Amino acid sequence: MVKSASWILAVLLLAACGQRETPPPPTAAEPATTPAASAPAEAAEPLQPPPGLDQPATPGDGEAVEAAPAAAETVVTPVAAAVAAAAPPLPSSAPLRWQEGQHFKALTIAQPTDALPGEVEVVEIYWYGCGHCYALEPRLEAWLQNKPAWLKFRRLPVVWNEVTREDARLHYTIEGLGKPELHAEAFRELHVRGRPLTVVRNNRVDPAATEQAVREFLTARGVSAEDFARYYRTFSTENHLRQAENLTRRYQADHTPMMVVQGKFVTDVSMAGSQNELMQVVTDLAVRERGGH
Repeated sequence: MVKSASWILAVLLLAACGQRETPPPPTAAEPATTPAASAPAEAAEPLQPPPGLDQPATPGDGEAVEAAPAAAETVVTPVAAAVAAAAPPLPSSAPLRWQEGQHFKALTIAQPTDALPGEVEVVEIYWYGCGHCYALEPRLEAWLQNKPAWLKFRRLPVVWNEVTREDARLHYTIEGLGKPELHAEAFRELHVRGRPLTVVRNNRVDPAATEQAVREFLTARGVSAEDFARYYRTFSTENHLRQAENLTRRYQADHTPMMVVQGKFVTDVSMAGSQNELMQVVTDLAVRERGGH
C-alpha cells in the first residue's frame, strides 16, 4: 500500500506506528514557532485513491505502533448488493470462503458491542497520521455508501501515546460538532497539504500550540470558536479518550488500519489480500454474524 506523504511528518510519524514493544516517541512536525493559521478551506474534493489502489497487500501494509507515533467510485460487492436488496440472511453455519487465522482472526476475548438485536457492528481502528488509513479511505467510503441499514459502522481512533491521543481528540471534537465531512478534511490536511495538526516541540506534544492549530483548522471551515471550545477540552471528550485507549488494548490494536466485526473478529488489508478483499471479508463476516441472531 502507498506510504505516507514524503514530507517531514512522515519521518516523525513513523516513530509512533509495527509490533507493540517499546513506547514510541511523539510523531508530528516540530515548528519553531506557534503554527500559522490553516489556509482557508478549499473546495471539498473527494479523497483520491493513490495509484494502485487495490494492488495485492504486502507484509508491511499498515502503520504499527512501534513504527509510528465526495466519495470514490462506488463499488458494490455481490454480498453487499444481496443484503441491500433485503435477501434473507445467511445462517450462521453457512460456508465461509475466508479462513480464520489467514484472512481474519478471532479476538482472544470477544468484546461487547453497541449493536441492537438484528444489527452487526463494524469498527475501523484508525489514526489520522496513518498513510495506510488515508489510502483505504476512498474504498471504505464507497463501501459505506452500499452497506445495509442493519450494519452499524463506527470509527475508533487508536490511542497509543500522546500524539495519537491528540489526534483522537480531534476525532471526538469533529464527532461532537456533528460535522463528519471534516473527517476527510483532517486526512487531507495531513496527507495532501502536509500540515500536521498535532504540534511537537522538544519531543513532547505542545498542548497550547496543538489547540491553536486545531482551532484554526476548524474555524477556517465554519466552526465557531464557541463551538470549538464546547467540545475540544471537556469532560465528555476526556471520557471518550479514556474509552478509546481502553478499547485499543481490548481490541489488541497494534497497528492501523484494522477492522473489527461484532467485537469478535479482526482483519486488515494484509490478512485479506487487498482493499477490495478486506471489505468483502468484513461484509461476509457481518452477514454470517447476523444469521446467528
